[in-house]
Amino acid sequence: MQPEQGKSNLERALNGEYRFDFKALFNNSQDLYKSNLLTFIKAVGMLLLIGVASTLVLMSVFNVDTSSVEGMQNSPVGMIDIIMLVIMSPLLAGFRMLGVKLSANQQADVSELSAYFSLTLALVTLNLLTSLLVQLGFMLLILPGIYVYLVTQFAVVILAEQRAGVIQSIILSAKVVNRYLLPFLLLLILFVLLFTLVFLTMGLAIFWVGPIYSLVLGQLYNDLFGTQSDITSQPPSQDSLLDA
Repeated sequence: MQPEQGKSNLERALNGEYRFDFKALFNNSQDLYKSNLLTFIKAVGMLLLIGVASTLVLMSVFNVDTSSVEGMQNSPVGMIDIIMLVIMSPLLAGFRMLGVKLSANQQADVSELSAYFSLTLALVTLNLLTSLLVQLGFMLLILPGIYVYLVTQFAVVILAEQRAGVIQSIILSAKVVNRYLLPFLLLLILFVLLFTLVFLTMGLAIFWVGPIYSLVLGQLYNDLFGTQSDITSQPPSQDSLLDA
């Protein structure tokens, strides 16, 4: 969807002028998935391989006893979670950016997964902060947690693509999504239903559901925010990314 002359996608989005077309979003995503099938199979496969292998190695290093509940409780699960967050944050940001770039008809391949390791500290900080906010929200009768999850959907992509700061990325994501809470809630419900296919197919459906999720949100990011925004004119350092 092209912006009106003199108006950016972001300005239109903040004015509430964007109109959701779920049929077009999913049809376009399916077409992009088919035309980039091998790329997505490689990308999802690499994420699964790295995630599983890293978990097994860490469990071995920390001598995690999975044979009993008591053994699991006495193991340093928290430390393992933090290390996995460090490993997976830039990879998952790359997967989201793969959807953004392909949706914008830009050249992108599986190497996109490794393109954001320089932002690891900022991405980990962002993920920890949003995770904490979501958990606090769920403690407050669940609905606030769902709300926080919805409005922070694009924070990772804003940070990765625009090199915005952590707080700035969260705020900008929230400002835009707040204008379209009902469509995003419907989209969340739809993807929750789709992700049940992953369990029903013993994990195989992730090779389709994961890419479709990335592509749909990639299209929405392009439509609502545009790419290469002028939030920052020069790529900042890690320290500036951590600033508000």
